[in-house]
This record gives sequence, C-alpha cells and structure tokens, in this order.
Amino acid sequence: MAEERRLPNAALRTLFLAIEEVMGANGTRAVLKAGGLERFIDNYPPNNTALESTFADYGAAEQAVEDLYGSRGARAILMRIGRVTFQYTLREQPAILGLAGLAIKALPMGMRMKLVLERVTKAANEDVNQPAQLREEPDAFYFVVGECPCRWRPPHTSPACFVTVGVLQEAMHWATGKNFRIEEVACISNGAAACVYRIPKQPVE
Repeated sequence: MAEERRLPNAALRTLFLAIEEVMGANGTRAVLKAGGLERFIDNYPPNNTALESTFADYGAAEQAVEDLYGSRGARAILMRIGRVTFQYTLREQPAILGLAGLAIKALPMGMRMKLVLERVTKAANEDVNQPAQLREEPDAFYFVVGECPCRWRPPHTSPACFVTVGVLQEAMHWATGKNFRIEEVACISNGAAACVYRIPKQPVE
C-alpha cells in the first residue's frame, strides 16, 4: 500500500459536508460505514488546516460512493459532490483559494480561467499537501496532480477522480458563468504517473 500522506482536516471535513448535502445524512452514514470511516459519524474533522487527516480517508469516502452506486451511477454523484466541495471551500475557507474579493469580472474569459486555475494549483501545493502544476496549451489548460487520494483506492480501468472533475467544473463556472466539458485524461488509479485534467478554453455551447 502507498505510504500514508496527510491532508488538512478542513479538506476532509469539506468532502463530508458536500457528501451530506448531495446524499443526505443517512446517505453520508452509509458512505462512512461502507468506507470503514465509522469514527467520523457525527464526528467530522475540525475546520482547520492541521495536517491530521489522510489521503487514504479521502479516497475511502470516494470509493464508498462508487461501491454503493456502481462506477457508472456514482460518476454524476461524485461530480456533484465536487461542485459542492468548491462552493463550501469558497464559503468556509476562502483564504485557501485566495479568491475572496477578487475583481475578475472585467477580465477576458481566458484570463479569468487561468487566474482561478492558478489559485487552485497554488492552494493544492501550499495548503492541501498535494503537488500540482498548471500547463497551458493553445486550446486547453491541463491541471496535473502528482499525488491523489485515488492512489489509496483499488486500481481502476479508467480515470476515477470525479470529485476533482466537479471541483474544476464549479471553479470554471464561478470564474466565467459558463460550463466546460472537463475530463480527466490520465489517472494514477489506472497506472499513470499523475492525474491529468483537461480544461478546454471553449465552453459548452
């Protein structure tokens, strides 16, 4: 098994709150039981940045949703959980993303996207203990994550990090008011060296 990697308490707490908003209190209990995370029932981690939670716990919660709903059924639910995760982070831990009061509405759409993606990348590196980098190409941005909770999940035959896809979808919608077809094009859980997400510069029509 991969060596333990630590995560801020706030990140795991936010995931549990997002699961609760999407699946309800009973659904969250079922997820925590299925993921071997019973110790968190009615006992979420505190809302602080201490590195006391683990990537393994985060991955176990994602995997439990997949186990409960099946890989196809879980996809939309996990993306929704990701979208709510971004909203919660913006509201509960605004300093992490550094987006509070950011005047971006006057900027061109591509600059808005890049600015917010740069903030997400910075937060991953500096606050979430998750090495990440942003790459720009003419038609898309690529968000590259070197360590991911999926490393602590069972191997998958296709990319599995739908919570992160949802986070990026909501981040881009927050930045631009538009929807983008974001996809994970490489994933650690099926043998890649990093999880790679493609964010096209053109929104869905």
